[in-house]
Amino acid sequence: MSTKTLGLPVKIQLPVLEVIILKDEDRYCAKCPQLDLVTEMDTPEKAFNTLLEMIQEYADDYLKRKNAFLKSPNRFHHYPYALQIARCKSEWELRELIEVRYGSLHL
Repeated sequence: MSTKTLGLPVKIQLPVLEVIILKDEDRYCAKCPQLDLVTEMDTPEKAFNTLLEMIQEYADDYLKRKNAFLKSPNRFHHYPYALQIARCKSEWELRELIEVRYGSLHL
C-alpha cells in the first residue's frame, strides 16, 4: 500500500551514522566509525544495543565538555554528530540516524 492511499505523512531520516556489526567466531563486535566507538558482546543484538547506549552517552558527555573535545584533534569533528544525536527525543529517533551493516572479521 502506498502512503498516499492511507493518507499518512511519511518522514524518512537519512542515516547520519554507520554501525558495522562484525562476527568473529562466537562474538559480535559493533563499531561506529564516525565516533570511534566499539563494543563486543555475545549476540549481535546485545552489541548493537550496547553501542546505541554508548553513542547516546558519548554525545551527552561531548556536549557537556565540548570546549575540551573541540580542542582535541581526534574528537573535534564529532561535534555535528553529537548535536544531531542530542536532538533525538527517543531511542527510535536515534535508530533512524543509523545505517547498520553486517560482516565477518577475517584476520
